[in-house]
Amino acid sequence: MNTTPFFPPVTARTISSRGFSWSAGMYRNIAIPNPNAVPLSHLLDKNNPFDKGEEPGSSAYADGSPYVMLRTRALQEHSVLLSLKGEATVSVAPRAFARPDLRDGDILLSKDSNIGECAIVDGARWSKFMFSSGIVRLHPTVDRYYLFAFLKHPLFKSQLVSRVARGATIAHAKKIWLDCLIPFPRQSDAEQVESYISVLMRAIVAKECAIRERAAAIDNEIERELVSNQTSASFKFQFPVLSEIRVLGRLDARIYDQEYKAKIWLVRNYKRGSRTPTADGFVVTPGPSLEIKLLKTRIDSDFPRPGFYTLLLPMNLSEYGTINTLQYLGTAKRLPLLKKGDVLFGEAGFQKGRSVVLLDGVENCTTNAHGLYARRTDGDSARSIFFRCVFNWYRAMRLIDLMAVGGSGGHFSPTYFDYIRIPDFPADVRERIVRLYHNAGRAPRRPLSLANFVDWHDELNASVGIWELDRELRKLKAELREVQEQVIYGLPVQCQLPVT
Repeated sequence: MNTTPFFPPVTARTISSRGFSWSAGMYRNIAIPNPNAVPLSHLLDKNNPFDKGEEPGSSAYADGSPYVMLRTRALQEHSVLLSLKGEATVSVAPRAFARPDLRDGDILLSKDSNIGECAIVDGARWSKFMFSSGIVRLHPTVDRYYLFAFLKHPLFKSQLVSRVARGATIAHAKKIWLDCLIPFPRQSDAEQVESYISVLMRAIVAKECAIRERAAAIDNEIERELVSNQTSASFKFQFPVLSEIRVLGRLDARIYDQEYKAKIWLVRNYKRGSRTPTADGFVVTPGPSLEIKLLKTRIDSDFPRPGFYTLLLPMNLSEYGTINTLQYLGTAKRLPLLKKGDVLFGEAGFQKGRSVVLLDGVENCTTNAHGLYARRTDGDSARSIFFRCVFNWYRAMRLIDLMAVGGSGGHFSPTYFDYIRIPDFPADVRERIVRLYHNAGRAPRRPLSLANFVDWHDELNASVGIWELDRELRKLKAELREVQEQVIYGLPVQCQLPVT
């Protein structure tokens, strides 16, 4: 299915309506082939269509406060859920908290800066969260998951971007977003199609929630084992001495300060001991450079093509050990291939320390120079998974940031990997952690229907690991996108539940 937006030709009427501007971008427009498309404003409550966020100002920012304001960066293209990392949130003083009463299922849309991005609120843990003035909360009168599915589709953002004035430092969509069109199916069983799209999106939300829960459970297991099995020694900070500096051989990192030493103490003081990745059988290698001057020929694609490499870029890895996006690269040059069991890491910038273990479907797959991969000499995938989970715990504890060096987020080169110590956990604890990341599980034995589709996936989610959840998530997203394209082009849709 062609996913390219439909751009109608520019006419004299179009030019006159835009004030005879000489800026080509002012005439960009998106047309939807399906005539059964409704402005977003018609799908919201007439009396209370949306809630505006509030911006209390920097004077109200208060580190350590339990009250938090969501910024537009909390809404990301690659996720249906809120992202709370980095500058996506800021703590605010209790006096400035707006109390918006965020609830499970609320749809938040960014109208400023990160325009067109949206996310859905999951669960009931948001009582101390508010949202900034660049965000609105929608009050739909139609199925919220159907609406949310099309708000996440590139069509919505393409419409919005085409309508927003160029040239501003920060883009503002004002109320233009209300004019963007949402397509609906044109067939006798249209309600069935809408329900189908709704349950697909509900299943996608549930999958992302389950992935985050597994990731948190892995960190908790590691923390629990380390904390409960310390030696009798107590931590005491000491300033570095010359002999310590000579052994470590670095003056370019914060590995001598109190934060680093206090956190790494949990591993160094673990009573069952630890070892370096090298001692544990790993070899860390940088990915190949993909510069055109080296490749000579290079064709990039968002879709798989015969003979192309599958390109796993660190920028497309999530913090939960999953792959957000697959890209593809065509070149005549032979590139080194990743193998099953390899652990792929991001080396620099915001993706530094993000990681994934490649467990199946890894064919003709490579990375770039910003990707590092750790490979075991014995091919033991379970040990690779455990190493990745421990490494991710280091990242969550900020230890990777403290060990890294350089500006723009820093980089963590292969020579730094032996600063990592892999604790010698008991076999049963290691297995429990590994199963949280990779566990095939068993699919529930009952027929699928629209009525039980989400419940069926909830049962499946409870028995599998992060890798399997991510694999099923990609299948669901692909099916949803295919159905949405059919609706956008006004084609008939057959509601055929994806086979798992």
